[in-house]
Amino acid sequence: MFPSDIRSRVTPIPTPLAVRAAGSAGVAGSVAIMASSAPIAVRAGVALACIAVALGVALAHPYRRAMREFAAQKGASTVASISMLVPLMLWWLLLMLAPLLQWPVWGALLVFVGLFALAWLLFPHVDGSRRLAYA
Repeated sequence: MFPSDIRSRVTPIPTPLAVRAAGSAGVAGSVAIMASSAPIAVRAGVALACIAVALGVALAHPYRRAMREFAAQKGASTVASISMLVPLMLWWLLLMLAPLLQWPVWGALLVFVGLFALAWLLFPHVDGSRRLAYA
């Protein structure tokens, strides 16, 4: 498989922009708040809320049903693969290591922007919508 072949495949059911934005903001916000210098109770509460938003929006949106139906039509697997789980494991690791930093507001903002961009790029691979292009 060549890189041109990978880019030429169209994702049949793309991740909605609202889901992608909210999920990416939840991922980035959870790590950024944990890396801030706010009190630990505030950091933990806000991080849990961000995690709940990221997971809730991604799992509750109706496009998930359309993805399952498309996968069933094409006979594609809906089981999570290791490539879908590695970014989630890295997110968990960052959440665990972030409290060691305790950066000022500008540092937490930089963490947010960087992780938002990374999560935005990886979101279709994690939620499985990009996988449907190969069905």
